[in-house]
Amino acid sequence: MYSNLLEDPKLFRHVLEDLPVGIYFVDRERRIRFWNRGAEHLTGYLSHEVVGHVLEAVVQACDRQGERFSGEERPVTVTLNERRPQLVTAFFLHKSGHRVPMSVRTLPIVERSGAVVGATVLFEETFGYQQGASGPAMYGCLDAVTGIPSQRLTQAVLNECMAGLEGSNVGFGLLRIRLLGLNEFSAKHGPQSVLPFLRTAAHTLRHSLDAENFLGCWGENEFLAVLPSASPVSVATISDTLWHLLSHSEVLWWGDHFLVESEVAHTVVTTGDKLESVLREMKPSHSSGIAKAATASAGSNAERRRG
Repeated sequence: MYSNLLEDPKLFRHVLEDLPVGIYFVDRERRIRFWNRGAEHLTGYLSHEVVGHVLEAVVQACDRQGERFSGEERPVTVTLNERRPQLVTAFFLHKSGHRVPMSVRTLPIVERSGAVVGATVLFEETFGYQQGASGPAMYGCLDAVTGIPSQRLTQAVLNECMAGLEGSNVGFGLLRIRLLGLNEFSAKHGPQSVLPFLRTAAHTLRHSLDAENFLGCWGENEFLAVLPSASPVSVATISDTLWHLLSHSEVLWWGDHFLVESEVAHTVVTTGDKLESVLREMKPSHSSGIAKAATASAGSNAERRRG
C-alpha cells in the first residue's frame, strides 16, 4: 500500500501544491511549467496566469539596491548552465505593485542521462513587519487605507521613544518617507487615484523592514519609521534600501504603470534632541519624481536619483 502511494504522481503533485512555500519549475527555455499555491500566495499571480510564460515576464526580482537580476548572473541561469544550486535574497514585484523580500533557492532538474532539463525554484518571505495580536491592531489605531498604524498611534510611539532617551546614552533611528507627485496626480485623476500609491508604498515599506522596526503614517502622503538601531551607518543603509525598493514598486492606473516615487530623510535621535526640531530639520538624502514605469529602465534609474 505504501509503495503504491509513493509511486502515485498525483500524490506528489498534491504535496507540492500544498507546501507552505513558493515552488515553481522552469524548462531549458525558462518557461514556467509548474506554479504551486504557495507561489500564488506570495506573488499574487495565479497558476493559469503564468504557466507557459517566460520566467522574466512574471518574476521581476531585484536586489536591495533595486538592480534587476539579468543576463548570466540570474540565479536560475547559473543553475541551468552550470548545474549549481543558488541561494539568494531577492525582492519580488508582487502583482499588486509592492516589493516583497524573498529567500530564493534554485536547484537543477537532472535526467538519468545527466542532462539538465530545467530548474526548481523554492522561495519564501524572509523578513518583514509582523502585526501580532499584541501590536497596534489591539488599539484599533490602524489607518484604513494602508493598514499600518495611524498618525495618532505613530505620535504616541514617538513620544514614548523620546521619553525613553532621558537618562540613556542610546538613541534611535528615524526615517521620514514622503511620496512625491500625488497632489498633482490627484488633481488630474481624482482623489481616489492616490490610494493605490499609498497602499503599495506601505506594503513595500512594511515588508522591507525588520519586525523590530516600527512603521506608521505621518502627515499627508508621508510615513515614519522608528528604528531601534542608533548606528548612523545602519540607519543610512536602511534609508537607502527603502528608497531603492520604493523606486522599483509600481501602481497600475487605467492601463498605465506608474512608479512609486518618494523622498527619504533619515537621522539618529539622541538625548537632548527636541522632536519638533528633529522633524523640521530632516533633509531627504534621496529624492525622485513621479514617472511611468514603462519609461523606466536600468539606464534611467541613475537619472531619476538626485541627492
